[in-house]
Amino acid sequence: MKNPFAHIKPEAPLHLLRSFLFHFSSHVERRSVSKRYLGLCAYLNGFSTLTLEKGSRIIFEKEGFLTLGTDRSSFRGWSRRSSLFIRENGVLEIQGLNQIGRGTLIWILEGGKITMEGNSFTTGENMIVAKESVRIGKDCSIAWGVTICDHDFHKLYINDEVQVETAPVVIEDNVWIGMNATILKGVTIGRGAVIGAGAVVTKNIPARTVAAGNPARVVRENVDFRG
Repeated sequence: MKNPFAHIKPEAPLHLLRSFLFHFSSHVERRSVSKRYLGLCAYLNGFSTLTLEKGSRIIFEKEGFLTLGTDRSSFRGWSRRSSLFIRENGVLEIQGLNQIGRGTLIWILEGGKITMEGNSFTTGENMIVAKESVRIGKDCSIAWGVTICDHDFHKLYINDEVQVETAPVVIEDNVWIGMNATILKGVTIGRGAVIGAGAVVTKNIPARTVAAGNPARVVRENVDFRG
């Protein structure tokens, strides 16, 4: 069993100070914040990187609370800093309690939006990128090394006709995404689905199925993920 006090470090006061300053940032909208955590809306690793451009917002709804880069997992010993980078008019919406693990990059481009709907977590070294919209439902478990992106970053032409470059990503409730999986633009992952380690998801995945491979395909049906 892990030492329950192992996560307490000398830098904890720095984390609290950073969290306090973040709470009162002009970029933060505290519409509904949990009262269970000193009245703060977030607990941030004091060494995390935050870049919030003009017009960017972080909205807390439905007793929202965010932990960023302060989880107690073994990632604390070797992962990079967590980074939150929101370009002009980008929005991060936090509903309920959510955890973004150590070493994770959250990158919201101009006008993009990421929504986390509560009781979901990323473990570490993840990358979530939104140019239009990425929505993560309730009770989702995202393993380390996962990439979620709604944008290609390059234009692709077929017979001189430009292809869709950006499309929303929707991850419904109670989804488990295995380590090093990649979720690409325009994908909806159904409620209760499981994405295998290393899978590359390019098309919609039905609810209560297991998908694996590159490109990912359904390999099992009628599963119950009880994360």
